[in-house]
Amino acid sequence: MIQSNNQPNQALASQNIPVKVKRAAAKLQRWFKGKQDVKAYQKLKKNHRYRKNVIAEIYNTEKQYCNDIKILSEKVLPLAQQYINQENIKTIFMNCNQIAQWNQEFLRALEFGYQGYIGNAKEMYKPYWVVFEGNTKQLMNASCRGFRCYFDYCSQFSKSNQLVDKLKQSDQKFKQFLTLISPELRGMDLSSFLVKPVQRLPKYILLFKDLEKHTEDDHPDMKNIKFLHKYFRDINEENNKSIDIYIGRLQISELCDQFKLNKMDLLSDPLRIYKFEEKLNIIQANKELIVQVHALSDLLIVIHENKLFNQVKLDSLSFVKDQPDTKYFSNLFQIVGVGEVLQCFAESLSIKKKAIEQFEKLIQLNREQECQKELKSGKLTFMRYPVQVVIVGTEERNFQSFQKHTQYITEISINKVYQNIFVRYSEVEAMCQKYTKKYPMIEFPKFPNQSWLTYQKTKSIEERKFVIEGFLQTLLQSKETQGDKQILNELKLPFNFFELPQIVIEQQKSIFSKYNTTLDGLDELKIQGVLIDRLKMSAGEILKAVCIEKESRKKSIAQVQPNRVVIWQQKYSTEPNMKRVIITMPDGTITEIGVDDKARVSEVLPFVAGYNQLIYYKDFRLYLVDQLKKQRVLDDDEIISKAYDDEYQNNHRWLNKLEQLITASNTDVVIKMRKYLYMPQELEEFDYKEDATRLIYLGFSILEDVYDGKYYLGFKDYCLFAALYYHIKYQDKIELSLANLQLDKITKVIPHDVYSGKSDSEWKEFTMECIVSLNEQLDKISQLNRVERLQKKDNSQFKFTDKRCLAAMIIINASQTFTQGSMAIFQVQTYEQTQTYFKQTGMEVHATMYLGFSANKIYFLNPQKKIKFRELDYSKLNWVISYPSQVIFNFENFKEPLRFDTFQSYEIKLLVEQYKDIHKFNKEYNLENLFHNDKSQFIKN
Repeated sequence: MIQSNNQPNQALASQNIPVKVKRAAAKLQRWFKGKQDVKAYQKLKKNHRYRKNVIAEIYNTEKQYCNDIKILSEKVLPLAQQYINQENIKTIFMNCNQIAQWNQEFLRALEFGYQGYIGNAKEMYKPYWVVFEGNTKQLMNASCRGFRCYFDYCSQFSKSNQLVDKLKQSDQKFKQFLTLISPELRGMDLSSFLVKPVQRLPKYILLFKDLEKHTEDDHPDMKNIKFLHKYFRDINEENNKSIDIYIGRLQISELCDQFKLNKMDLLSDPLRIYKFEEKLNIIQANKELIVQVHALSDLLIVIHENKLFNQVKLDSLSFVKDQPDTKYFSNLFQIVGVGEVLQCFAESLSIKKKAIEQFEKLIQLNREQECQKELKSGKLTFMRYPVQVVIVGTEERNFQSFQKHTQYITEISINKVYQNIFVRYSEVEAMCQKYTKKYPMIEFPKFPNQSWLTYQKTKSIEERKFVIEGFLQTLLQSKETQGDKQILNELKLPFNFFELPQIVIEQQKSIFSKYNTTLDGLDELKIQGVLIDRLKMSAGEILKAVCIEKESRKKSIAQVQPNRVVIWQQKYSTEPNMKRVIITMPDGTITEIGVDDKARVSEVLPFVAGYNQLIYYKDFRLYLVDQLKKQRVLDDDEIISKAYDDEYQNNHRWLNKLEQLITASNTDVVIKMRKYLYMPQELEEFDYKEDATRLIYLGFSILEDVYDGKYYLGFKDYCLFAALYYHIKYQDKIELSLANLQLDKITKVIPHDVYSGKSDSEWKEFTMECIVSLNEQLDKISQLNRVERLQKKDNSQFKFTDKRCLAAMIIINASQTFTQGSMAIFQVQTYEQTQTYFKQTGMEVHATMYLGFSANKIYFLNPQKKIKFRELDYSKLNWVISYPSQVIFNFENFKEPLRFDTFQSYEIKLLVEQYKDIHKFNKEYNLENLFHNDKSQFIKN
């Protein structure tokens, strides 16, 4: 209705427009249309002029080319009969007569079309004339061999040139022949004429490609142009193989002449050709050098200051390794050859990507060529898979001691089977000296001179990382060393290290045959023992599942080749490879175990957990306590006996003995089990209610945190925790008399500096009050729970009657009233630039502060009472990087990275990555809601 009502109004409005205005509007429209037509015409005219030039070039160059080939076949070749024997004539001139004859036919058809197109002097050229129809018909004729005659020519071209070069040097008659034909060749060399057919084919492609680009789709000649472009492209592809070999070997020869290289050696392989040249920045013995790399098909020639600097052989095991940026070096990558490693860095990310792509393509082509050789010969290489060495982090050990040193955490992998090893620079340097003597033919990287003043500086550490990586990569990748068991033993790798990928394949085949499918997702988790229905209730099941998922992507050597871990018995002392290790459990009890000399921490932890009847253990870790009572987490891949022995020897050096006297520290080395990961409280509660051992261990772990000063407590709080410790530790021999209470039984949870603030009697009196009061309350709760269990009330099976367990539950509940109770805490120094940034954004600024990491968030805590002043989600964390003495976080909600100085940077990074893995798993399996309940805002600091 609205539309029909408006139509008469619009018509009426149109009738009211003056005639002059209508005429003016029409005129304006015609002017704009004319302008558009003129532009289109000008563009078309320009395009046709360009086409005319290209077509003319095709015709003129073809005419000149036919004349040159005619000179070879009709003038040079007959004259050669008098100076060269028939066999050499056939080799040198190949089938040039056949090429000359064919190209004359091709030119005649082209000339016919071209003359019609160009017209005579009085006529204009015809832009829509069909020029190439005759050539298309020629080549589409099934009986016409066409340009396929070039195949024979190009395949023999390399031999032809070799013979010409040889006769030039040794045959006097041939030299006379060359002098005689020089006028016919317009003073050019014979080789320059012989190469013309080889050069002509690529020229066709360029010309017809250009012509196709500037021809309209509806042009009557377009189908012919497209056909010819494709035809020459296909023909050229076949011929390129022969051309590449000739030109590539010619370039090698020129390279040898330029830099005085051994020509006979470099040209010994008939398939070796020159590929490309690339300028690279490399790091060699702490020096940054600019070099020219001349890439041959299987060899890199490195030139520095116009002299040969190095040669890197490539084979099927070579690869290019992308490396992360460090504090002082960016855009890093390595080219790993046979017994050689080039440590490179690029000026920009785009240059790095281009270089990696270029060298990867070169190596892939070489790999394919080698595989074809092996298939033909029926031989197999000794090692099928390349070894990769990557330093994934560094740790400062004994950083508050005279014996401070850096451990380089080095991942060694072979086809997704990996192992982290922990090495010192001095150890690797000693290995280099040893194996340089043993294998003088291997070119190991040069180690820079050590300087006591700079060895702990970050830049020096990063430079050493490159050298360590390069040396270990060369040592393990070289074919000469692959049978050397001593190397594998020194690196604590299994003797069948190079066979591990095949073992994994066999294991996977076994799983496939058992279940008739490859397992993934919930199926794999179920087969591996995860209780799927508990994933939304149990922290232990989630952590178990997360570890299984991680291990399925990347297997550790300990999984594929497990080591022996047993309860220690005297009989093992006679076995040279068995070591005795004592593990202190959270409750203070000890477990003596015997381990192989290659047993990893990841193998020991599940064993001692199982022996002590701890159902879930993934949130616990083993810690090593040094002579200053400083603790560090033992990495899963550390060899437990070596970690213990190294620390023990370090403690008994005379310098450390002096240090221990000064600090009055304990000389014992202790390996103990402690809480490490903190999951949401509801999930943790589900696990410890079903596991009395876990409950007790958690209670003792919290009490140890109290002693370490994790919580900000008052006098009465410490007395309460001391009383709880007394009950959980000495429940069987509880003393309720003040006179019989021994101080050493309550001071285990009170820090020395706190204890010194009150008298012995004050501590004893108030702690005894707490002990007596607690004992009464525990008795009541125990009796009540016993009655409920007898009556089988709901959930009564989860209620403990044992007073130790009840004391542990009180400890856990007490810790949860503090923000710090559900997180791991690290003291850090705030980097100056980060302090300035905090000030600019209005945040609290502290030169020293604490970082807290829980399952839910990352917290910034002040240094006084460890009260949180900022919290951040893991989902907002883009990345975390650890340097030897610094950790850097990049959050979405901060404009610049946040930097903190700490010697626990690598430990922090690993912890954050584990929490991010947990969040990723929960999101994948829809458990996300469990990690959104952050109760810390409702509890006291």
